[in-house]
Amino acid sequence: MAQVILEHVSKSFGETSVIQDLSLTVKDHEFVVLVGPSGCGKSTVLRMIAGLEALSDGDIQIGDRVVNDVAPKDRDIAMVFQNYALYPHMSVFDNMAFGLKMRKIPKKEIQKRVEAAAKILDLEHLLHRKPKQLSGGQRQRVALGRAIVRDPQVFLMDEPLSNLDAKLRVSMRREIAQLHQRLNATTVYVTHDQVEAMTMGDRIVILHQGVIQQMDTPTKVYEQPANLFVAGFIGQMNLIKGTLQNERFVFEDGTFVLPETLRREAENRPVVLGIRPEHFTLPDENQASINIMPEQIEILGSEKLAHFQLAGAPLTARLSPDVDIHVGQKITLGVALTHASLFDAQTEKRL
Repeated sequence: MAQVILEHVSKSFGETSVIQDLSLTVKDHEFVVLVGPSGCGKSTVLRMIAGLEALSDGDIQIGDRVVNDVAPKDRDIAMVFQNYALYPHMSVFDNMAFGLKMRKIPKKEIQKRVEAAAKILDLEHLLHRKPKQLSGGQRQRVALGRAIVRDPQVFLMDEPLSNLDAKLRVSMRREIAQLHQRLNATTVYVTHDQVEAMTMGDRIVILHQGVIQQMDTPTKVYEQPANLFVAGFIGQMNLIKGTLQNERFVFEDGTFVLPETLRREAENRPVVLGIRPEHFTLPDENQASINIMPEQIEILGSEKLAHFQLAGAPLTARLSPDVDIHVGQKITLGVALTHASLFDAQTEKRL
């Protein structure tokens, strides 16, 4: 396996800039997830690593060599696509073996690699079937197997679970994570699904309009978002506009005394307070509190989501299922400000 280094990479299509001066290092054996909304440039980054898109500027290094001018087939990478891209007339075995046959690998070695990959992916009993005889999850495993048999330096995965139903996505997410642990392979994974990013990646790279917004572990990104975009995209943090005055956060509907971890010297500074839905609680005398009137209640079995308005902003509280709460009925909630985040309203960066 090998590390992947992108240094000041840019990509433009005509006058349209898609990737802007992006630098990123994926360490050897690391599983890095590129995540962001549609059009943020994440798939373009993956395609540039694969050699399917030419760079407008910068360098890409895989292992010990710069691969800007190296053909995709010579980069020693394997790519798993969203649409599986299986040959319908070939068996599972032949689909997995096709790339090796094109590289003129000896038949015995092909047999050995395909059988080993099939065992890892629980495809041994399906090797004789055609793709049309397989479920969506099985087809995706075949696509993964086709990548594994190549024994590449780097695995590239472009939204491989997008075509699966919700239940199958959960099981395949777990299978890919376990596969990474077994192979200990360098992997770059692209998704728009924040749950996939949070549960699968060693590190997450959040992209927006071709620019990296934050690059860190899932826990760090969730607990300490670098700016308002990350706060709203990962976990959908509640955001309340206000100002700082005498160690207080003053907003349209009230005021909070801020804990020491959030206090700043500057006064009358426009800020945005970020509160995760799970940090609204039942009233506690040691916490700040607010009075709300729920506009919608979602009962999800293990929790209740209460949607309400505060300071003109739509907010959500994630509560225990046994909390007695009703639409249109006022209720007091505690606010765990020790877990809150504070952002500069003008720069949108974390304070």
